Amino acid sequence: MFIITAHQAEAKPFLDYFNFVLDDSVGEFWIFRSDEAILGISGQGKRRAFELTELLVSQYALAKARNDWLWLNFGIAGSGSHDLGSLVMADTVIDAAIGNRWKMPNRDLAGISAATLKTVAEPSDEYQRGIICDMESSGILRVLSEHSVVKNALILKLVSDVPDYPFHCVTKQDILTLIDAAKPRLHAVMQALQSARAAENGCIECVFGHRLVDKT
Repeated sequence: MFIITAHQAEAKPFLDYFNFVLDDSVGEFWIFRSDEAILGISGQGKRRAFELTELLVSQYALAKARNDWLWLNFGIAGSGSHDLGSLVMADTVIDAAIGNRWKMPNRDLAGISAATLKTVAEPSDEYQRGIICDMESSGILRVLSEHSVVKNALILKLVSDVPDYPFHCVTKQDILTLIDAAKPRLHAVMQALQSARAAENGCIECVFGHRLVDKT
């Protein structure tokens, strides 16, 4: 599994879950490796996310025959429809600047609703119903689409700001608190994804050892 976050705070639930070691062979980005996953922290914005994804594809996916690995992007997002602290997965991703659109694969994750995601250049307090907004996803999907692996992507967002509590009111501590509260649900998602992978590989013991529990 490849995991991409914009910030270290967003990476923490996964750093706590996997037995990662720091890969210091790439100086431009923070990259962590384990036998099961590789995590990269891109920094803010779709350009940085694009550059990190290109690096991960070239140096860790193609070079190491990991073309079938899942690509997970996790981070905070604004929403016009969801409650603060909700986990939402994207069923469609739109680049607000150039209009590119990607239809995401259907995934059954207990307790997690789906919505259209719009990648924007700057945070905005113009919230739209049924839309969540981030600043990185379209950069990631642009690379994955070039390599025909969008089918392996999962865009999962944590709602950090809403019309009644817009982005300019959100503090760093607010974000840390929301991420910490979401950690059990994110770990359950990791277990579910690992179970699905184990099922594909015929590992029955792994499947029954990792059941998704909805802890919302």
